[in-house]
Amino acid sequence: YKERDRRGKLFYRVVQIDHAGASTTHFASSKRKADLLVKACAIDLGVPHDSVITVTDAIEAFEEQKRKTGAWDKRTFSRSGRDLRFFAAHAPSAPIDVVNVLWLRSLMDRMAEADNSLAYQKGRYFIVAEFLGWCRRRRFIKENPCELLDPCEKPWLGKRARRLMGRGKPQLRNKGEAIAYLEAAQQLSSAMARVAVQLPLRCNMRSGEVRHLQVGDIDFEAGRIWVRELEEDDDVDISWNPKTATSRRRVDLPEALQADFEELCRGKGATELLFPSNRNLGQPWNRKWLNQRVKKVCELAGVRIVCAQALRGTYSSILADEGYELPDIGRLLGHADGGKTAARHYVGAPATTRELRVIKGGR
Repeated sequence: YKERDRRGKLFYRVVQIDHAGASTTHFASSKRKADLLVKACAIDLGVPHDSVITVTDAIEAFEEQKRKTGAWDKRTFSRSGRDLRFFAAHAPSAPIDVVNVLWLRSLMDRMAEADNSLAYQKGRYFIVAEFLGWCRRRRFIKENPCELLDPCEKPWLGKRARRLMGRGKPQLRNKGEAIAYLEAAQQLSSAMARVAVQLPLRCNMRSGEVRHLQVGDIDFEAGRIWVRELEEDDDVDISWNPKTATSRRRVDLPEALQADFEELCRGKGATELLFPSNRNLGQPWNRKWLNQRVKKVCELAGVRIVCAQALRGTYSSILADEGYELPDIGRLLGHADGGKTAARHYVGAPATTRELRVIKGGR
């Protein structure tokens, strides 16, 4: 209803009546805000309202546009879709045009509460910013709230944040701890656990590469493990694939794990998973499953507590200490940038300072 107060100022009254007959009155100072209230009431009551575009509707339209143009591959759909739904979880049925800078601040708080790394927060924010920019161009929203967010509110900006983001994950401290970790891993009672927790360190394999290994990827004759894409006709969720083209590679099959691999492969088809989840039949375990087991081995070995990804860093640092050059380390990690990523995030071993030979007693 359009009304005027005692001073003659125009305002709008929106009355919401639920199915039990109870009424709730809302007030708005402008026609636009009153229309938003009407849309919100319609959603709250479950009344169809053709003109309402919810946050979920907008996300689905955005993904459909990406699908039509081929801008995203399956891996990007899985990860970006998850990030957008995390953004929408605040109120997925709300009209998209009520999204504002307060919504973004809520996103920042929820990412911090979820203990997301700074790099992950930055990635999540940028996909949300791309989505909101698309909504602005489609006129779903009148202004992009990302343009109203102060840069100082973004925790990944600033010198200290860049230093933290530039560091790799904490690794095992030295070669002695790596040996102790492997010895503790060999004491586990399950062949599945013994193999899974050692592959990141012995064979520099990513968590996803380990968890999605199939029986056909194990080449006993050649003594190799293949890291490659999953077959299209497999029942496994194929939203995962090797991170880059360079990630598709072969690694040595560790002799110490030969018997365990034979046990895991026995009686299974080539496209069956080596580490199938017992919670979701035919599906791989999630990242948390592997990290929990790596942590358990670290505790048993009495070494620094690290994650599976940090074991890849430990592998790289040990290679660097053995005299391998950065381009070679990058290639072994499955990187295509000549060792730049390895130098920034993986190799934690500093250059070795040699003893001065011209002094008596030196070599």
